[in-house]
Amino acid sequence: MTAITLTAVSYDLAGAAGATGISERTIRDAIASGDLVANYVGSKATKPILRAVELDAWIASLPTTRGGQRKRPT
Repeated sequence: MTAITLTAVSYDLAGAAGATGISERTIRDAIASGDLVANYVGSKATKPILRAVELDAWIASLPTTRGGQRKRPT
C-alpha cells in the first residue's frame, strides 16, 4: 500500500499561525487591513479560513530586508 501525504489547502487562524510562525494577532491585522484575504465558513460565515496560496502570496509580499518596504504585487 502506498502512503499519500496530503498538504493543507487552508488553515484556521491557529493553523496559519502555526504553519507560518507569525502570530494570530499579526494575521488578524493583515486580514483587517486587506493585505491578506480570508474566506469565511460556519453557519453565519464568521470563521476566517486562510487559503495556503493566499498565505504564501502575503508572505512573499513582505519585506526581504529588516525595516524594508513591503513589496507591491505585480
